[in-house]
Amino acid sequence: MYNNIIFKDFQEYVKTYLISFLSEEMTKQFEIYFNELIEWNKKINLISYKTEKDILYRHFYDCLYSAKIITELEKNLKDIKVADLGTGSGMPGIPVKIALTNIQITLVESITKKCKFLENVNNKLKSNIEILNTRAEEIGQNSKYRSKYDFVLSRAVSKFSPNLEISIPLLKVGGYFLVHKTKESVLSPKEGWPSIENALKHLGAKLEKTISYNLPNQELDYCILIFKKHKETPLQFPRKVGIPEKKPL
Repeated sequence: MYNNIIFKDFQEYVKTYLISFLSEEMTKQFEIYFNELIEWNKKINLISYKTEKDILYRHFYDCLYSAKIITELEKNLKDIKVADLGTGSGMPGIPVKIALTNIQITLVESITKKCKFLENVNNKLKSNIEILNTRAEEIGQNSKYRSKYDFVLSRAVSKFSPNLEISIPLLKVGGYFLVHKTKESVLSPKEGWPSIENALKHLGAKLEKTISYNLPNQELDYCILIFKKHKETPLQFPRKVGIPEKKPL
């Protein structure tokens, strides 16, 4: 019921600023996802928004910056493997998968009721998304997933150092970790950029680039930090569940 109003300018904006190849079919999938978010959010806490347009402006557009960066770093997307850690309502993973149909994507979420929502969306979209109801620390020590991904994505995960510790081990050498942040949080002395130098040394990754951007009708400034894995992460990382948070590197 929202589609005619809310999606009037969606496709034009995305094709102008984010990904030029957004099709009518992709836009329809975003509409399905949009409607499921609104309906399920009445029952469980998936996302915060003031108006329906905020779902596009603050969430979908933000997520699609990851899709834009992936296309800039990888010209051939066939068989690219992507993991989204702490995905919650499926962001940024689901918008990235809708836009980049050829990628293989794994959504990792520890809260079971959120995984039920993700499974519902996966079915509605008729997609082939892998959904893991577990903690990232656990798959980071699983040979099926460790060092297997070309990209790892993270959005709205609070502490920076623990986020790196659970993400970098999943990457292949040469792979990229894309983390969404506000500029304010990046500059935080306790949990931002100044706090992670030691973690990067331990994990075998370096900051490659920071992409800054603004979102329509949003007051904050946003950015994506791009980290590249340049050597294998020592086997002791990630540490057991809870330790990266309690004792950051």
